[in-house]
Amino acid sequence: MTLAINEPNHPLTKLSRLASPEELREINVAFSLVRKQKEADRYYRAKSLSLSESLGTWLKQQILREIRALQVEESDGTRRFAVGEYHLEVQKHERLARLTLDETIGIPYERKKRLLQALAHPDSLLETTDTEFQVVQLEFDGHRLHFFFYRKPKQSASRKKWAVGSSNELTEASEELIELGGKIEFVMIENELYISRLQSFEYVFDYRDHIVQARDRNLDTLTDMPFFAIGEADKERFKHDCTAFFHTRTVAQMGEKQMDALEQNFKDRCSELRMIRNNIPASADREQQYRQAYAPLWELYDFLDLEKELVIYPEGSRPTVLLRFFGNKIVQSFLTKEFGLTDSIENAEQRADMGV
Repeated sequence: MTLAINEPNHPLTKLSRLASPEELREINVAFSLVRKQKEADRYYRAKSLSLSESLGTWLKQQILREIRALQVEESDGTRRFAVGEYHLEVQKHERLARLTLDETIGIPYERKKRLLQALAHPDSLLETTDTEFQVVQLEFDGHRLHFFFYRKPKQSASRKKWAVGSSNELTEASEELIELGGKIEFVMIENELYISRLQSFEYVFDYRDHIVQARDRNLDTLTDMPFFAIGEADKERFKHDCTAFFHTRTVAQMGEKQMDALEQNFKDRCSELRMIRNNIPASADREQQYRQAYAPLWELYDFLDLEKELVIYPEGSRPTVLLRFFGNKIVQSFLTKEFGLTDSIENAEQRADMGV
């Protein structure tokens, strides 16, 4: 889709502005329960359920309310979507993450095609109790929008029972109870995804497969660069250490431009690090201030042979320091000229997202 999400004619923005019952009646709604099963021929199975007229109307109204809840209010009273590009390591608080699912992305694009195929060809034999998430499809203004909710059917168990009240009497629910509504977890419009909850999106699309593939590709690219001229055993140990969960997303997030910049600028950064080390003041007081200004850089000296301008990876090391360097996470403050880490900003935002 070529329209930006906050443009007046974008379907999500148009939906957020609907008000009259007549406009609502023009929207077609379909409801499906979906199971992910990872089989080669049928990665997803979907069960289509019809909705009563009153329930369909309520669900459309609820979707519209939740679309508006995804927006933020500006100082002038207008509402808009706050959107940033999807990032493997952090999601900005109160911001939708945008991801384009086209042929260039690989695995997730194939998953999208299989999911849409399952929705287009529902399986009546699929048990409701075996499903894992819901998809509400709205046809509006010539567009097909898919709203995703990670929610399983409610089932009675040995220690809990679901009951239905009628004429002052409770009776055991004989069918599965399906909960509708709630917060939208992500929306798919053609090749665009707008994600409110990253965990749900990554589960539905098994996005970790894509992350691992990107990580391995980037590790091969990194260790093939001229400055990584270390022994094969050390290279393999570095690669293995980078497969830890904490480091996987950092490596996978590195893009082609970042890799090119690293290869082109590595020698210049080595030269700058030599200069910083050679200019340590003789005075103890000034030396302390000097070291503080360059604090995140001192750890790098253990991982770089500055004379040969090569990476080294000592036995027993962790890749954290090198990945901060490769991942462009060492930044300089314009105000104080001191160096810091972007990790501190991202971790704070992650804690905010998790409510801790």
